[in-house]
Amino acid sequence: METLSTPLPKKEIIVLQNIMEDFACATDLGAVIVDIRGKESSSLYNFSPFCEAMRNYPEFHKLCQKCDMYGGLEASKTGKPCIYRCHAGLTDVSLPIVFNDQLHGFLLMGQLEVDPKYADEMPKIQEIDSNWKAYKDLRTARNSVLTLSPEKIKSAARLLEKICSHHSEETHPRDRITFNFKQEKTKEPQPTGKDEIQKATQYIQKNISKTITLEEVANHVYLSQYYFSKLFKKETGINFITYLNQQRIERAKILLQQSDLSIETISHNVGFSQASYFCKTFKQFTNTTPATYRKEYNLG
Repeated sequence: METLSTPLPKKEIIVLQNIMEDFACATDLGAVIVDIRGKESSSLYNFSPFCEAMRNYPEFHKLCQKCDMYGGLEASKTGKPCIYRCHAGLTDVSLPIVFNDQLHGFLLMGQLEVDPKYADEMPKIQEIDSNWKAYKDLRTARNSVLTLSPEKIKSAARLLEKICSHHSEETHPRDRITFNFKQEKTKEPQPTGKDEIQKATQYIQKNISKTITLEEVANHVYLSQYYFSKLFKKETGINFITYLNQQRIERAKILLQQSDLSIETISHNVGFSQASYFCKTFKQFTNTTPATYRKEYNLG
């Protein structure tokens, strides 16, 4: 995924601005759109007096932008909301903006206080602690910051993600990471993505020994779970879980043939958490047990 400093097409910018402005108005949370360097590329929607005052000081403004950038980059690693605390100790949430497989910036919302006992749930994005308490206007403005529980912050993050994801169902899959922009109304999209499925199967082969989920692989190729599932079955002829188990059993057969590893060890090496489930799945695909398969292979 490449990173760009160039702005999004005007239509997509307007969509995002409307989403963020409405979200800030409805939730009373601060919101802003920033580029990949953390610099504001939209209005400051519903910013708290504290954060507005902080950004009036050049040294603090620079730290704010750095936190916004770091939080966004963390979010872009998974395509999911990243919840973190900024240099002033407030909790923020970041979502990546990906368009045509390129990272253009981040959506940010929050500017919230949480009870200190939940601090570990909201890790600091930087180890820097700014000396904002030395300024009387900032100390006064801090009292106006909204306080929410971690559960409500996480709910707000999921809500923003879902609002943005609502625009993704009728767009080209390359225009998506965790959300996208509705460019035009169309009929049910027709799956056409051999490159995405090839990339998905390569990812499965590379990570066959790990726990792999449909959501994880769909995110890897920048598709919604629904679209990916439909496309995968069209291109491979079988559903995702069947394919995944099929590949695991094929790998297990090789280990049974070429190693003296125990059945339990082999089951873990091909991504099964329980040997009993591995044996059950193995028999479904081969009509025999792993132990019998190994014995018959050695005799043959």
